[in-house]
Amino acid sequence: MKRRVKPTIGLLAGLRSRNPRGTLRQQLETGRRWGRVIGGLAVSLASLQTTLAGGPKGDSVEHHSVEHETNLSLAPEANDLPIPAPVSSGPYSHHIDQYRDRVFQNGAHAEGRPSHWFRNSPSLSSCEPLNGEASQLDPQVVWWDADVTRPLGLEQQHTAVDASGLAQTALIASPYVRSLLTEPQISMTDIVIADSQFDPLTFLDANYTDTNDPVGSELTTGDQSDRFRDNLFASSAGVRKKLTSGGNLEVVQRGGFQSNNSTFLTPNPQGTSRLELNFSQPLLRDHGKAVNRTRVILAKIDAQVTNSEVREEIQTHLVDVTTAYWELYQARAEWLQRHRLLASALEMQAVLQARGGVDSQQRQILRANVAVAKRQADLVRIETRIRNAQSKLRLLTGDRQFVQFAQFEMVPVERPLMQCIELSTRDATLTALDNRPDIVQSLQQMHAVSTRVGAARNQVLPQLDLLLSSYVSGLDTNRNTIGAIGRQFSEGRPTYSAGLIFERPWGNRANQARLRRNRWEWTRSYAEFQQTTEAAITEVEIAVRETQTLFNELIAKQHSTVAAAREVEYLRQRWTHLPDPNENAILLIENLLDSQERLADEERGLVRAQVAHALSWVMLRKAMGVLLVCDVADVSPIMSNAPSIISAELEPFGGMIDGDELSLPADSDWSLP
Repeated sequence: MKRRVKPTIGLLAGLRSRNPRGTLRQQLETGRRWGRVIGGLAVSLASLQTTLAGGPKGDSVEHHSVEHETNLSLAPEANDLPIPAPVSSGPYSHHIDQYRDRVFQNGAHAEGRPSHWFRNSPSLSSCEPLNGEASQLDPQVVWWDADVTRPLGLEQQHTAVDASGLAQTALIASPYVRSLLTEPQISMTDIVIADSQFDPLTFLDANYTDTNDPVGSELTTGDQSDRFRDNLFASSAGVRKKLTSGGNLEVVQRGGFQSNNSTFLTPNPQGTSRLELNFSQPLLRDHGKAVNRTRVILAKIDAQVTNSEVREEIQTHLVDVTTAYWELYQARAEWLQRHRLLASALEMQAVLQARGGVDSQQRQILRANVAVAKRQADLVRIETRIRNAQSKLRLLTGDRQFVQFAQFEMVPVERPLMQCIELSTRDATLTALDNRPDIVQSLQQMHAVSTRVGAARNQVLPQLDLLLSSYVSGLDTNRNTIGAIGRQFSEGRPTYSAGLIFERPWGNRANQARLRRNRWEWTRSYAEFQQTTEAAITEVEIAVRETQTLFNELIAKQHSTVAAAREVEYLRQRWTHLPDPNENAILLIENLLDSQERLADEERGLVRAQVAHALSWVMLRKAMGVLLVCDVADVSPIMSNAPSIISAELEPFGGMIDGDELSLPADSDWSLP
């Protein structure tokens, strides 16, 4: 598949601002029409919505207007994520059964309904994280979680965004996704090209020759003429067709007329005609439908491989979109944390300045001023991170509305998962075996190599072709070609011939070498399938383990944040109410400011752990191959040079040929007749 430039934040420097074309109403209408075109992708996002939000459970928030702020309405979603339908892997899908059996033997029996890939895990239920403490976050500790979903006041207007909505927008509007969706359609044209070799071919040719040559022999004209003058017209029209059995059939009607000054031409002038039927059929090499449709089968396999590759690329793009969303969430959360940290420094500065004439020292005030300046600088940098994250989202989604609303503040309304969800490694692995694109690709590669092996086995056979031919001819006077055509059916009888052609290279080394090479390629493809499957199983195990571990790490970060908050409160109380006269006042302020910085660092670590845990769910579903499950070959972008998206009917190229089963021919199809 052709490499494409993946949209990244590094490309933002090359983007230029421009005025969007059309009104918002028109853009929404074209978006709705485009959404109907790729309805298959939208259906698959039904199970993607809560996953992109950070896990199987989340909060769904109604979007509020971009002009006015409204109250956010939170409603819990059901924890019901059925496994999508397995992806077709071709005739070699039974090779996965051995891995399924191994997973069943090594894994415990799943509890609950089999359609759910979540279940109670014995490893988690028997070992609660961190000495039996609560396995969920305390909303009072993650105080910024609710404030992130409200405007920060960075811009005058704001618009609500959520991970699932951004993913749907990227699938609809992203030029990168639209370019990817052209690949399956391009590969499907190769199927038509390969199958077109069996289309009938009509031909027509005609030739007129006026000859005027000197005579060097009396046998040329039969008299004493000095020049040979001949007028000859010849034409042919007919149909040729290559059969799927390997044979070639030709029906051709020839006709013409001739007149010259030779005494040997009788009648002179004359009209001629000839109707021919020619047929050739290989009996050994190139015999049978299996070997002659090899190109078609390989083209279909290549189309399915391209389908899997595109699905993998789109899933990677969805991960990038979701990552950018959570980067925006993280930057806004850190802005709130740093804003609170700045407020505490400003409060200390105000107190010290108010007590400057009583007991505050100038050095204390200067130290508070340094802390305020430093925290203001940190806040400026985080504001830039927020705007950079918004720009990255505009690039990844490719939505023109975001370009129009470039000066709007994006408010994320989906929050990370707050509680622990227990996973089943066995169920996740079984789902990956049925849905991962790389496993499907390796199976299709085995199918393709096996097809080449069968074709190479046929090419080892000697060439033995049967030739059959028959024709009827007619002759008439006065250049009457039409009369000659009529006489070819009324006079005489058909002429026929039959023959055989045999050919075999001495030693047949080239074809034997090709067969050995294809068999070695089969061995290599099977080894690659084994390696791909083992790597997929390992990746799923690691993804499940990382998801569980990240939540435990999240709880640990919560404990360290609580401890840091207690230290800050203790030092603040001592500085405010119970100062020690024997303790250095500067040292006490230094300790308080340092503890506030440590608390901010712990809170930043906690929100990063929140984002990492949210992304781990997305990576887990990607590792399972169910982040996006649909046949992308059924979805095609609109071929148009217009600046806006225009709705059109789909024209799948697969319907232009007869729908053959994509299966490997039986051994008997390759054998001798």
